[in-house]
Amino acid sequence: MVLLNEEIDRHKRGLGTIGTHGQLENSKQQLTRMITQLESGSLPPKDQRLVGMGHMVADSWPVDAKLGEALLLAEQAYRSAP
Repeated sequence: MVLLNEEIDRHKRGLGTIGTHGQLENSKQQLTRMITQLESGSLPPKDQRLVGMGHMVADSWPVDAKLGEALLLAEQAYRSAP
């Protein structure tokens, strides 16, 4: 979440380098929901879990973006959690 918040702050100052402010805010909301589900133990069935960040990163972000890698890993971990 730290990398995401840092990039959101850069966008607010007009210095963003990855994605759009809207993409980042949506990712933050989705990541927060994922964390809440994981912490509460109330994960939906695997075929009904939140998705989308990975597609966004793969479709429009630089391949070497550390934030993109972190979001992909977070989404993969969430989707494969038991």
